[in-house]
Amino acid sequence: MNRSEKDQLTDEIIGEAVLSLLREKGPINMRVLIARLRSMETSESDPQRREAIARVIAEISATTVSGRRNGARERKEWNGDNVHSLFGESASPDSSKKH
Repeated sequence: MNRSEKDQLTDEIIGEAVLSLLREKGPINMRVLIARLRSMETSESDPQRREAIARVIAEISATTVSGRRNGARERKEWNGDNVHSLFGESASPDSSKKH
């Protein structure tokens, strides 16, 4: 299986999991998504798909843990002045022009 086929299978698996959660009208977050993927993994009969589901779970878990670390670091940075003007000191580049 080449890289693009793996990516496509990954997208399909995540899509199936998310659609099943949407049909149930329940919450959608990383924890629930991983739980659904684990459920899919245990019920999957195709070894190739089961391996792909395990890979997706590992990727999402790693991303979630990494995101938590980065989020904590970002929250520490937010303690200071976190409002920054996008246009410098004036509200518009040409302050003489009014709308």
